[in-house]
Amino acid sequence: MRANLKRELDALITAFSFFTRLPLTPKNFELERGVLYLPVVGLFLGGLSYLLALKVPLTDEPLAFFILAVSYFLADYFHFDGLLDTVDALAAGGDRKKRLEVLKGPEVGALGLLFAFFFLLGEFLLAKEALLKKAYLVFWFRPLAGRLALALVALLGRPAKPEGLGALFMAGSRRRLLLSQLLWLPLLYFAPLASLAVLFLVFFLKHRFERLFGGLTGDLLGATLMLSQWVFLAVFLVGLPFKPW
Repeated sequence: MRANLKRELDALITAFSFFTRLPLTPKNFELERGVLYLPVVGLFLGGLSYLLALKVPLTDEPLAFFILAVSYFLADYFHFDGLLDTVDALAAGGDRKKRLEVLKGPEVGALGLLFAFFFLLGEFLLAKEALLKKAYLVFWFRPLAGRLALALVALLGRPAKPEGLGALFMAGSRRRLLLSQLLWLPLLYFAPLASLAVLFLVFFLKHRFERLFGGLTGDLLGATLMLSQWVFLAVFLVGLPFKPW
């Protein structure tokens, strides 16, 4: 029993060490078990954003910037890089092999930079609007929705290549990936429109990526997370007036 608890704690630390900048080092790195705790990482990041929204004495604009800056510094920068690589690969055209080569490249193209500007600007404006409407819970739900989407697309999809971060993550336990999806239940209760929008997006991206890239890579998984967070935030604010709470 104690050995199992220690192994689960190691899996939890693995999830935080792999998906955040927190200085944690597991005794045994087991990402195949750590995938279960990906939503827990989302809950932690969301809880931190929620506390910042409530407690930091700034006006809406600088506070929105600060919350997003902390989020990107701790975790989202890693996935944002994958999003920009995905945009460049989609814009490159050509066959599947060429798209995968562009996806693997370290440079960001002009279209990727332009997309980054509008993506970040939109995210900032949405965060500012959430603060203006005092919809603080959306800051807690947003990282959770993104990481549930990442776990779900990994559960449903297949790796595009036998190597790389995507293949490493998707080699995780399917049963544990499935168990991680239980946290959709509170999201569907508190934010049904936004949650359903993210679920639709995940299924769309999964089929689109498999058609264009032959499967999923680490960059495509990161793109799924970032797009899911953006869509969740936007649809949550659209549906806010209809919330009973």
